[in-house]
Amino acid sequence: MPEITLVLTEADYDMALARISELLDAELYTPEGEELDRLSTLVEIYEAEHYPMDDPDPDSLLEFLLDQQIVSREQLLPLAGGSDSLDAMLAGQTAITAEVALVLQEHSGLPIEYLTAPPRSSKVTAASD
Repeated sequence: MPEITLVLTEADYDMALARISELLDAELYTPEGEELDRLSTLVEIYEAEHYPMDDPDPDSLLEFLLDQQIVSREQLLPLAGGSDSLDAMLAGQTAITAEVALVLQEHSGLPIEYLTAPPRSSKVTAASD
């Protein structure tokens, strides 16, 4: 396989991914390990340009962390201000409080900015006049 030096097209991307799969067990500080590192960087740059991802919704992260039992409702309830407040955070109706965000960050290692961002889409229905 020829050496991949650039990832500019979808075909380049596919070849780089295939080569990365072959190199996954490469030892650090070996020519194969260095090739894996270089290709991973090229693929990361290509993906950032061609497959950009939005930051996750805070309420989706909260739900995920609860589902995966990284934190429990019981841990969060006193910090959230009760069940109704926690449910509103889960529904994206209110922002995650700083106290809850700090516990989530501590247990998950997620960047605090992801957890304290305002809900992306307002799921609150407006009251009719």
